[in-house]
Amino acid sequence: MADTDMPMDQEPELTQGEGGLSEEEKKNVDQTLYELYKSRRPPVSLCEGVPLSAIINATWLPSDSKAMLAESWIPVPPEPEYEQATGEPKPPPPSFDPKDQEYNEMARRLSKSAPLRQWNSLMIKTKELEKEMDVLQKKMEDRDRPAVPPKRGARAPPPPPPDDGVREARLEELRNEVENANNEMQEAEAAYAELRGSFAEDPLSLVPWMQTLFALADAGMTTFDVSGRFFPFTNLRALFSSDNSSSYYEGTESVLGMFKRRYEKERGPNKIQILTKLVPNHFQDGYICQEFVPAVIERVRGNVFGYESTEPLDLVQLHWWDVKEHDVLPTLKALQALTEDKLEVVDPTTGELAIAEPKKVRAIGLVDFPPRAILSAIQAGVPVVSLQCPFSIADRSHMASLEMAREYNIKVLARDGLMGGLVSEKYLGVAAPSTTGPEDPDLDEVAHALELANNYGGWEKTQELLKSIKAVADKHGVTMQTVALRWQIDQVC
Repeated sequence: MADTDMPMDQEPELTQGEGGLSEEEKKNVDQTLYELYKSRRPPVSLCEGVPLSAIINATWLPSDSKAMLAESWIPVPPEPEYEQATGEPKPPPPSFDPKDQEYNEMARRLSKSAPLRQWNSLMIKTKELEKEMDVLQKKMEDRDRPAVPPKRGARAPPPPPPDDGVREARLEELRNEVENANNEMQEAEAAYAELRGSFAEDPLSLVPWMQTLFALADAGMTTFDVSGRFFPFTNLRALFSSDNSSSYYEGTESVLGMFKRRYEKERGPNKIQILTKLVPNHFQDGYICQEFVPAVIERVRGNVFGYESTEPLDLVQLHWWDVKEHDVLPTLKALQALTEDKLEVVDPTTGELAIAEPKKVRAIGLVDFPPRAILSAIQAGVPVVSLQCPFSIADRSHMASLEMAREYNIKVLARDGLMGGLVSEKYLGVAAPSTTGPEDPDLDEVAHALELANNYGGWEKTQELLKSIKAVADKHGVTMQTVALRWQIDQVC
């Protein structure tokens, strides 16, 4: 899990807020960031129904996706032949050990789960209702209590106001609300019990990479961009597969999809956004976009949501190898067709329509498109909502595309904000990392990071940049990464 993309469409406000927010202020504040950090940064949405977190995680898998998806946190029980082979009694089945990291993580996750939050909210509501009932009940008892005769010479107290049944009606209303809340609490308890049991049924629920992704989302980073090794740092056979039948980022999609389903099972629906990519091999003879696009999008949806789901993908970003020599518009149009519900007439007399097939994609984005290609897509009626391109403190080479995006209100997902991981004290004042040694876990990929450094002007010039970033970080008492990302956030396009 590595470098970051930044949505750059609104001026952020990262100052600490004081006190609570009014209802009007809540409309203009990212609620997640406010709850976590008291930040008053405005919310950002990719399109209707798809919010974006302040920082987007460009997800590179640390290992093969099949190996990651085959992991299990559940201890493996002994084989049936254990006793015969060893002559020793079979040990008891594995159970939770309170000292285990997984046990503590499970308790923490359950404490933040949607069923428990709902139960707590209902409990508070019930207590408030019961308190109001007690007050009403006392007033009604005081009304019905016989009046005490006044002392000789004292003025008699005024009679209590006549009760026209309002209090009784309100009391009955409160009783019904308490009963409904108690029923909902029972449902929340059942959901909580089911969720607690699901950990033992899901071998991936507590593996380390799942815990890492949960931690990122809990910190406010809920948007994940499907990423990984790419040209020229990967196997060409993987990039230019012969049949165009699979997604290039299939492994990352499957891992993030498993995480999304688990996270939303615990925290509630629509909490995680996954931004996918489409990388067709249009050099292949017989490439037919009308056949390729729907088939691959269906496969991507299966990776992300599971094959039984009808949910549309949040965003599909098109990468096109050569916009000058190969026309990208037919592929964009094929993708656009998947953003629309297919309708059918259910009543010819009235013209009433119904959705025959729901849309497969919510929004379309572009990756590294030059200005002219962006304009061509817009003029062709393609509803482009985002542009992903490099833009960082070390790379401002796509300014023309950024200006085009600003003119047409296209959101920019600016990547490489940390230069592939090089913006760190670890790489300050040292020789350039080697491409021949073991993998560096702190870099997206050594070759990719070195290419970014070379594009900036070489390792020596990169060192000068890192020194400047370090000086600013020390002045403000923050990390180098914070300085680089804050610079990226503040460059409003």
